[in-house]
Amino acid sequence: MTLVNSYEIPKFVDSNTLFVAVSYSGNTEETLHAVKRAKERGAVIRGITSGGKLAEILNSTVIIPKGYQPRSAVGYLTIPLLRAFDLFDDSEVDNAKEHLAKIDRNIGTWQEFADEIFSSNKIPVIFGTPKLEGVAYRWKTQFNENAKVLAYSASFPELNHNDTMALENTYRKEEFYFFVLTHKQIEREIADRIRITSKLCKIKMANVEGDGNTIFSNIFTLIHKGDYISYFLAKKRDVDPRNVSIIEDLKRELKERS
Repeated sequence: MTLVNSYEIPKFVDSNTLFVAVSYSGNTEETLHAVKRAKERGAVIRGITSGGKLAEILNSTVIIPKGYQPRSAVGYLTIPLLRAFDLFDDSEVDNAKEHLAKIDRNIGTWQEFADEIFSSNKIPVIFGTPKLEGVAYRWKTQFNENAKVLAYSASFPELNHNDTMALENTYRKEEFYFFVLTHKQIEREIADRIRITSKLCKIKMANVEGDGNTIFSNIFTLIHKGDYISYFLAKKRDVDPRNVSIIEDLKRELKERS
């Protein structure tokens, strides 16, 4: 499986390739460009979208509800893909829902994180762990889009091969707020890396743990917690978490230039 998030597609794509195009609006420029290339090579193409041009040009598409910000439709966008490849069962979904409901009933912790970041004017740095790399990146993008602040993400163990050298002596380290995303089943080797990195680099990392006994539940509960923090930070900064006007302006100008 290869992730494509640009205009061009891998050279190996041909008639033996299953090409899954995912775009909430159905009008994402680079996605449509990649689909065109995949069609030229005879790939088997499926889509997940709420409509747009993608739904028009593909015969086999999962149509999901409209009216959301794409980042708020993460469940609609991912569940069809996971189900297609039989990567979870319904009991995992039910378990995750229970834990998500518990988070909704106790949001004070996530509001406190946002308050700390706001009062100290710090930049969020989110470290993921194996299987949670994508969640760390999701947190980063939620801080970007919801709270309108820059953020940075990396993951163990890879960050120990590069970022580690900067963590002790980087410029204005006191201006960063460090998170590390973990779960109860985390490997001992990774837990050791987190502990030793924190000690050697003299940094404090706020440990945010996923809930549940499956990776499915851990992923979605951590996504939920990060969404809350970025939302509350947006409120503290008095910015609209839904506003993506600059992104829309960019898309419009890109469309006009062609």
